[in-house]
Amino acid sequence: MERDEQFIAYMKAFEASTRHLGVCVACQAEESCETGKPLHADFIAQQDAWHACT
Repeated sequence: MERDEQFIAYMKAFEASTRHLGVCVACQAEESCETGKPLHADFIAQQDAWHACT
């Protein structure tokens, strides 16, 4: 994946994850949230990929 595409994927994952955090009461309370796990996991994976190429 090209560096620009990686950055775009990273930012989209960040946006989705933070949007979820903003509305999810469980996440705000730092409780378990099954719905958010895929969003948060995708963000972490995209973040790791972005940092690996910088």
